[in-house]
Amino acid sequence: MPDSVAVLRVELNRGICAVRESIRKKGVLAAATLVTSTAASQLAFPVIAARRRDRRFTFQGEQLPYTLHRYNCTYRNERTVEISIARWFLAAGRTGRMLEVGNVLAHYGVTGHTVVDKYETVAGVLNQDIIGYTPDHPFDTVVAISTLEHIGWDDEPREPEKVLQALDAVRCCVAPGGRLLVTLPIGYNPMLDDALRSGAVQMQRETWLVRENRSNDWRETDRDEALGREYGRPFRNANALCIGTEHRRTAADDVDSRISNGVNNDAGNVDGSSGRRA
Repeated sequence: MPDSVAVLRVELNRGICAVRESIRKKGVLAAATLVTSTAASQLAFPVIAARRRDRRFTFQGEQLPYTLHRYNCTYRNERTVEISIARWFLAAGRTGRMLEVGNVLAHYGVTGHTVVDKYETVAGVLNQDIIGYTPDHPFDTVVAISTLEHIGWDDEPREPEKVLQALDAVRCCVAPGGRLLVTLPIGYNPMLDDALRSGAVQMQRETWLVRENRSNDWRETDRDEALGREYGRPFRNANALCIGTEHRRTAADDVDSRISNGVNNDAGNVDGSSGRRA
C-alpha cells in the first residue's frame, strides 16, 4: 500500500506538470481531456492488471510478461514491453557498472546505477546533455529507453541532427566487452526514422515490434512494417518500436577474429595465398 500511495503521488505531480504544459501549448480543452483520460486510466488499473497478468509477448525467442504499473499509465503504452525487455536484458548478462540515459528504470524499482538526464531534476540524476557527457571510465552496461528520439527534436530551437550525435555519444560510453540496449519509438522523430530507413543508423541486432490492438498487445515484425507505422495512430503514443542491442568487442575478440579469418582464407585458397584461388 505505501508503494501504491507513493506512485500515485508521483503520478499526481506528473499530471500537474503535464496539465500546465498542455494548457500552455494546446489550451484548456486539451488539458481537460488529458486530466479525464489520466484519471480514468488510474481508476481502471486494478482491473486491467488482473486481466493481463498472465499475458506474454515474444521477444528474441523468449516469452516475456508485460509490465503492468501505475507509473506513466505503463499498461496503456509502449513502456509495457520496453520495461520488460530492459529487465530481461539486464538479467541476461553481467551488468557491472551501468549507465542509463534518461531517468526511466528508477520508476520501476531498478536503481543503484548512474543516470544522465538533462531535464529531470531529482536526487541522484546527472543533469547533463549526453552529447557532452564524458565519464571517467566507460560502462559495462548502457541503457536508453525511449529517450534518444527526444534529443534535438524536443529542443527549442529544434536541432534534428542531434539524435545521431546522441547515439554516437551513447556508444562511446560502452566499455570493451560491454553491452548496449536502446529502444526507439517509430514515428516520433522523422530524422531518426529516415536514418533507420536509409541505414545511416544501424544496430548490431535490431528487433522490431508493433502494437496490435487497443488492449496493448505487441508482436515482433520486420523493419518495413514497423517503419510504416505512425506515432499516435491508431493508438496513443508509439505503435512501433526498434529495439537495438550491441556488444562492444574487446581486443581479444579482434585477435580471435583475425586468427579465424586467416584460417578460413588459407582453407579457401588451394595455393595458400590470401587473394586468389589456384
